[in-house]
Amino acid sequence: MRTVIVGAGLSGLTLAERILSSDTGELVTVLEKEDAPGGLARSFHVDGFDFDIGPHRFHTFNTEVDSYLREILADCFVKISRKSSVHMAGKYRNWPLTLASVMGLPFPVLWKSFLDLFNKPDIPEVKSFADFIRSRYGENLYSFFFSGYTRKFTGISAEELHVDWAQAGVNRAVIDNRVKADSLMSLVKGMLLPKPVETKFYYPATGGIQTFCDLQCKRIETHGGILRYSTAVKGLTEENGVVSGVELESGEILQADRVFWTAPITILYPETKLKFINTLIANVAIETEITGNDYQWCYFGHEDLIFSRLTVPRNFRADCVPAGRGSVIAEITCNSETDFWKNPDIIREQLLKDLKSVGAIHGDDVMFIDWQKIQETYPVYTLDYKEKLSSIKVPEGLFLMGRSGSFWYNNMDHSIDQALAMVKGSKFKQDFWNER
Repeated sequence: MRTVIVGAGLSGLTLAERILSSDTGELVTVLEKEDAPGGLARSFHVDGFDFDIGPHRFHTFNTEVDSYLREILADCFVKISRKSSVHMAGKYRNWPLTLASVMGLPFPVLWKSFLDLFNKPDIPEVKSFADFIRSRYGENLYSFFFSGYTRKFTGISAEELHVDWAQAGVNRAVIDNRVKADSLMSLVKGMLLPKPVETKFYYPATGGIQTFCDLQCKRIETHGGILRYSTAVKGLTEENGVVSGVELESGEILQADRVFWTAPITILYPETKLKFINTLIANVAIETEITGNDYQWCYFGHEDLIFSRLTVPRNFRADCVPAGRGSVIAEITCNSETDFWKNPDIIREQLLKDLKSVGAIHGDDVMFIDWQKIQETYPVYTLDYKEKLSSIKVPEGLFLMGRSGSFWYNNMDHSIDQALAMVKGSKFKQDFWNER
């Protein structure tokens, strides 16, 4: 059996490693357009600094996935606590929101949100992200935070996004099983709970999150798998509606009995006009240690700030940063036509100004900014995305996987779970946002 896996992200690598470890005699080839594995879980090592593509750490309630994580990492991991924040009304506030952090909001915001508990709009059919937020949280929080953040992050208005954008992204952001975030009342109840459950996460003991992928690659190669980097794929070859191979941009054709596709689905089906968000990553190295930023990552909804999220590597593992130094990772979402995507240096001064304005850096002691262009980081659930997906006719022998391949806004543990299901010939669930 000749198996070709397109994309060396978590889903593709997990699939390859599990197929080969089962010793079925398959010839497994993994193709990756970048020069390193990991996909959206890649890491960048620059002058002693470790940078991930935003905040990555492993957490799952799935015992099978947890067992797999421990098998691959062996003893090469540390356990860390979670500390995330949201920047609202000029201050950092814990996420999930606590009663103390909410009480610090401006009184008009608090009062209007209180009134929204009893006066949320009646929306008979919730179709859009805007409908969802207004019906669950009220008009005030929608206008105060969600509307601006959504437009900045996705590039389109909340009215143009499918309700699945909310179901996938809001409630699953809360890790404590006792807490839900699917309504304003749920948030209020969560604030009144005693101290949240202390949840621990896995993070590699060396390097960045890509260390996990590197360990997978070693096992793949040990079992005879082939990993080809810097290899871009153009499309598929078919015979009578059955996949027969993969065509590379170089013109080479690899014969295949089956293909698992984790690359962007739009490469195969551009006519669907499905949309992805790109992320411009600014890896900022700082001369002196940062103080005051105790969060691991923080969301920034204000539209005047160029970034939508910041990550502080030191708060994942202290030696991600050289002794006495500091670093921060800024995520700036955009599309390929945006001017600063083409030339990131044109926003350097604005980035530094905005980082100073929120206290993420102090002074002018920036050592360097390592810009990284990460394509197709998030699928965009427009109102008609399901119709576009249903129009796709998948040939026999092709399997769509991963965040990009199946157009599925998932987490790392979901990608691993998806691959484990594929190996067993099982179907995977995509309504993970309902799993609590």
